[in-house]
Amino acid sequence: MIELNLLPKEFRKKKKHSAKILSLPSLPIAAGVLAVFIALNFVLGFFDAHSRNSLAILKEKWDSMRPEREKTEKLTNEILSLEKRAAAIRKIAKPDLNWTKLLEGLSQAVTANIWVSEFELKSAKLNGSSSKDKGFIEIEGYALGKSEQATRLVSKFISNLEGIKEFSDSFETIELKNINKREFAEEEVMLFRLYCNFKEAKGA
Repeated sequence: MIELNLLPKEFRKKKKHSAKILSLPSLPIAAGVLAVFIALNFVLGFFDAHSRNSLAILKEKWDSMRPEREKTEKLTNEILSLEKRAAAIRKIAKPDLNWTKLLEGLSQAVTANIWVSEFELKSAKLNGSSSKDKGFIEIEGYALGKSEQATRLVSKFISNLEGIKEFSDSFETIELKNINKREFAEEEVMLFRLYCNFKEAKGA
């Protein structure tokens, strides 16, 4: 039988087209996701291994630099110590002293079998003094001979220093700090140390 639809187009029933769902194969998608996951893990593992290797190299370099770091630290501490010492010495510096005359007086006081090894300006604060720091000169030297003979030589040397006006006028006291027996070139000598304590400055 033949059907005729003589109704105008606008009154005709429109046929509904069912939407077709595109079906994708699930196995290839899962394989692709798994491949991406494996690749990502491989990249992360590579960077992790690289980072660990870099850290190990840096640690090895740091450890190899330990001796140099210790030397630098020791040198820094020595410089700081010298700076503190220099600052203390500057506080007690005596610009009005005639150092040439002091050294000349020292030279005149030296007798036979006495020789001076050190002549140094020092700060009393460095020796634990709690009093006002007037500073002092330390004289260190050797007296040739056995105990009694060397002791007499040192006493004579101190008397000579006290008797030379150009030298002794700058100091309040000249005292023997210590004297100890030593051997030098198979000869018995006495190592002595004198402290020449400066007078307090006028108006201080």
